[in-house]
Amino acid sequence: MVVDDSRVIRLAAVKILQKEFDVIEAEDGEEAWDELQRNTNISVVFSDLGMPNMDGFELLEKVRNAEDPVLARMPVIIITGAEESDGTKEEVLQQGATDFISKPFDSVSLKSRAAAHINYRNEVQTLEKAAALDKLTGLLTEASFRQQGDQSLAYASRHETVFSLVRFDIDHFSEVFVKHGKNIAEQILAKVASLITEGKRGEDIAARLGVARFALLLPGSDPQGAEQVVSRICQRVSRLKLKMGKDVFSINFSSGITTPVAGDESTDFNALLVQAENALKQAVAEGGGKIVCYQSAEAEVSDKSIAEQVQSVGINMEEILIKLSENEAAISDEQLNLAMQKILPLICSADKRLRLGLSKVVAHLEKRLK
Repeated sequence: MVVDDSRVIRLAAVKILQKEFDVIEAEDGEEAWDELQRNTNISVVFSDLGMPNMDGFELLEKVRNAEDPVLARMPVIIITGAEESDGTKEEVLQQGATDFISKPFDSVSLKSRAAAHINYRNEVQTLEKAAALDKLTGLLTEASFRQQGDQSLAYASRHETVFSLVRFDIDHFSEVFVKHGKNIAEQILAKVASLITEGKRGEDIAARLGVARFALLLPGSDPQGAEQVVSRICQRVSRLKLKMGKDVFSINFSSGITTPVAGDESTDFNALLVQAENALKQAVAEGGGKIVCYQSAEAEVSDKSIAEQVQSVGINMEEILIKLSENEAAISDEQLNLAMQKILPLICSADKRLRLGLSKVVAHLEKRLK
C-alpha cells in the first residue's frame, strides 16, 4: 500500500510496482488505517509523513499499537523528502519505522525494498505458523491457543458477542500409555486429533494442551451450541475402536464447557480455562464420557432461590396478564419492566435446564432490565 496525499507520487509508485505487486493507494493516514483493518493481504506499507487528516507519524503509531499482532508487525517504510531532517528520521525510527526511501525514488530502490520486506515477512509468518502447531497432531500448541483465547475474549467483550471454551480429556489414557507404550499412544492421539478437526466447524480453533488434553474455542456459540459441537466430536471419537493384541480399546472423552457472560470485561482467559477444567473434573467424577457445562456457585444459589426472587418483585402477575388480555395500553412501561424482572429468574432456570439456547437473550434482558 502506498500512502501519500500527492497523486503524482502515488501514480509514480504504482507505475513502478504494479507489474510485480498488487498495489493499493491511500490519500492519507486515515484512509490507510481503515484499509489496513479491512485488508489482511497487505504485506508492506510505504507512507509519506506530511498528510492531512492523519499524518505518517499517527499512522505509524496506530500500526505499532494495533491489537492484531500481525498488523502491529507490519513493515512500514517511510517516504522522505528533502525537507525531512535527520532528527525527524531518528524520531520516526524510534517510533518503529522499518526503513526509509527518499523522494524522488528510483524503480530499483522501490522494488527491491518492497520485495525484501515482503519476502522476509512471509518467511517469518511461515516460521511462526510452524512453531504454533503441535508436531504430532497438527493442532495449536498451548501457548498459541492462549493467545487466540485472549484475542477471542477481547473481541467478545468489545462487541458483546458470545463464545465458548471447551476442554476435552481422553478417559483412562494413562492406562493405554503404560500398557502399550509411546508409539501406540501417539497413533491414538493423532487419530483423535484428526476426528476433532473433522468434527469442529471451520471457524473453531482446536489445540492440544498436554499429552491427552485437548481444547476448543467456539466463536458465536452459547453453551447449547457448544454442546452440539462437542457431542458430534465425542460421537466420532466413541466410534473409534482400536484393537491391540487381544484388547479392544474404546475411546471416550470427558468434556467441560464454559461461556463468559456477553459484555463482561472482568473475566480473563486464564479464569475461563479454570472454569472449563472444573467442569471437566465434574464430568470425570461422574464416570467419564460426560459433557458438563460450568455453573458458578452464585448461579447455583440463584437457581435454588428462584421462588424467593419471584416473590421479591412487588407486582401481581395474574393481574398483569388479565389486564394485558383486556387492554394492553392499561399496563405502564414501569409495570412491564417489573413483570419482566419477576419472570427473569424463571427464564434463566428454564434456559439452563431445558437447554433452550436463550443465553444471548437472557444476557440482553439482564442488561436492559437493570
